[in-house]
Amino acid sequence: MLAERKRLSGLLKALSCFCAFALLLPPGDAFAASLLEKKKDALPEIAASVPRGFRDAPFSLKLTSPTNGAVIRYTSDGSEPALTNGTESIAPLNIANTTLLRAAAFKDGTRVSAVATFSYIFLDQVLRQPAAPPGLPAGPRAWNGMPSGYQMDLRIVDDPVYRDRMRDAFKSLPMVSVVCRREDMFGPRGLYLNTMQRGDEWEKPCSVEMVLPDGGTAFQIDCGIRIQGNVNRVPNRSPKHAFRLLFREQYGAAKLQYRLFPDSSVKKFDTLVLRADYNNSWVHWDPQARPRAQRTRDAWMKDSHRAMGWVAAHNRYVHLFLNGLYWGIYDFTERPDADFAAAYLGGSSEDYDVVNEFQAKNGTLDAFNVLHSIHGLARNEQYQKLQQSLNITQYIDYLLLNYYAGNQDWGENKNWYAIRRRTPPEPFQYFVWDGEQLLHDVQDNTVIEPYETPFRLAEELKGNAEFRLAFADRVQKHFFNDGALTPAACVARWMKRAEQVDRAMVAESARWGYYRRNPPFTRDREWIVEQKRLVRSYFPQRTGIVLEQFRAVGLYPKIAAPVFSQEGGAIAITSPNGGAIHYTTNGLDPRVAFTGAVAPHALTYASAVTLSASVPVKARVLKDRVWSALMER
Repeated sequence: MLAERKRLSGLLKALSCFCAFALLLPPGDAFAASLLEKKKDALPEIAASVPRGFRDAPFSLKLTSPTNGAVIRYTSDGSEPALTNGTESIAPLNIANTTLLRAAAFKDGTRVSAVATFSYIFLDQVLRQPAAPPGLPAGPRAWNGMPSGYQMDLRIVDDPVYRDRMRDAFKSLPMVSVVCRREDMFGPRGLYLNTMQRGDEWEKPCSVEMVLPDGGTAFQIDCGIRIQGNVNRVPNRSPKHAFRLLFREQYGAAKLQYRLFPDSSVKKFDTLVLRADYNNSWVHWDPQARPRAQRTRDAWMKDSHRAMGWVAAHNRYVHLFLNGLYWGIYDFTERPDADFAAAYLGGSSEDYDVVNEFQAKNGTLDAFNVLHSIHGLARNEQYQKLQQSLNITQYIDYLLLNYYAGNQDWGENKNWYAIRRRTPPEPFQYFVWDGEQLLHDVQDNTVIEPYETPFRLAEELKGNAEFRLAFADRVQKHFFNDGALTPAACVARWMKRAEQVDRAMVAESARWGYYRRNPPFTRDREWIVEQKRLVRSYFPQRTGIVLEQFRAVGLYPKIAAPVFSQEGGAIAITSPNGGAIHYTTNGLDPRVAFTGAVAPHALTYASAVTLSASVPVKARVLKDRVWSALMER
């Protein structure tokens, strides 16, 4: 199989080179046209008479090839068809059960097409998914010493409250079907029985199909698959493991080309993560974490960082099937690597250093080590030096979001990416990652009581007055005046994600709600209760509580920022605490950085300001030598 795949990959590379040369020839050149035609016909696709996806009734299926005289061979066990593997397709196939077909065309003793995969999932069978599927490891210690869990909970499937909602639950999200050899996923050397293994040796070939709720195919691609994550891969911590997909020429296409995330313009991917959710999930080992399950915390964090004006990975929810077995709600997300950076920040992937928890994923650690060698950050000269290596404004917003969320699984050594562009040289930015253990108690304070080792940079920077005021300015931007972290904005982002998984949680509860608890967790009880707690209690109070936490450590001044009110073309500026109001209309700060003096271009407010055009207004209050945060309009 591997030798055949490598041979086809080499053929494709050679044809690509020929076609690139052909494109240099004059238009209409016969030789160029013939080369292009050869490339087009190199791997003609197998066609199926019935689209892949969910099915409710038996049907007849015909496989066809555009290659004259080709023989079609297919398998239904997840393996790739070959001249010595599979069955020749002659008559139409009668499909009455969940079937995973992999088909290819052969001629003159050679495979002449790529392998096409068609998953047909019968929901009636999914809902009766057995506890011990034939040929798979099952039992109380079958999964690395832990109980296996394949079945759907019939207490939910047949419950009058849920039974009529099951089909809608499955059809409310895209379906993703991963098909591979049974032994590669569940065998003694398969992924699911070796979740702690890493590296190229533990990457398995597979097919991935994505079918949209309307029945249309988004894509089908052959790729590599690995177990993803850290603690999530530990057998006694979670039975529902995350995966990473890797698109390489050795499997077929070198990239997935599809606009996977509707809120992103990116259409090409080298790798994707299929997130399972671990912390605050129904399968978590900690009984206090399970009732908080929502499936939306990580996506909310990334959405929030984008709402604050920065780049973050995207999420998209799907129902995942492994070799025809339903595996629950997962979400695709981008991995913040050099290809991700180039896609969103410009340039090529070779331009970037990417650091994940002090390991260079792309580029080198040289610049990151320089960043972390800078100490004495309470001194302004060191603070200014740091700004050459770190985007301070972006870093403040990164800290601010994690403080707001009360992130308890985040710190110096875990759950972050740092990226910088080498050419032209730019400072590092930090990216949110794995945001699951957060939004707990509304009084949580990770500003002074971090649950993990705090960022040394952040702790040192708190001692610098310039940094504290810069931090306060970002608090003012995001905590007030409909900012990204005001209650209404947070609730709106939360409910947007909640609505995406709302109906699908019925299927998730039947699949995993029973694993750690009897009776099972359900959508209408625990999931809705936690959602209401967040929307009605947590978000409405959290902004004010965190603001006071910042005030207590000097990250937001006691003096309130000025307040703007506008009538027509005139702006009135008031100070809730008294003091002098200094403002500008040229886009510059009314305060001189590092000296704290009133800027020479600043104006002192005395009466309403009439503006003849739309110009920026920036204002601060100065009282008893203390400046307020910056207010902008």
